[in-house]
Amino acid sequence: MRLGSLLIVLMFALAGCGERPGRYAIVGATLMDGTARPPITPSVVLVDHGVVTAMGAAGEVEIPASARVIQGRGRFVFPLKLDQPLAVDGPADLILCNVSPARDPDYMKKTSGRMESGRWTQYPN
Repeated sequence: MRLGSLLIVLMFALAGCGERPGRYAIVGATLMDGTARPPITPSVVLVDHGVVTAMGAAGEVEIPASARVIQGRGRFVFPLKLDQPLAVDGPADLILCNVSPARDPDYMKKTSGRMESGRWTQYPN
């Protein structure tokens, strides 16, 4: 009985873990970093354990071999909170969306991925 209880507790603990922060490269999306800078397309955004480590035009940002690549072609990547721009060495709080937030007021209903502190809370599909 003791082993059964332990297994049940372990199962519930693991169920709440979700996708752990890791190394990701979001490749090919239009980057709208939340500043006055113009969008970058295609772009690369690198995330390493909850921190944006690099972002910019594809071809200018080297993708580490250890990064899990997320295809963003035809999508838009931008800050989770529009008043907190994406920045190198800043938190990886971002949205991957199928529409431009500048053109579609219902963009939050059309997200394909959501990352908070480097953890995918909605894994891109």
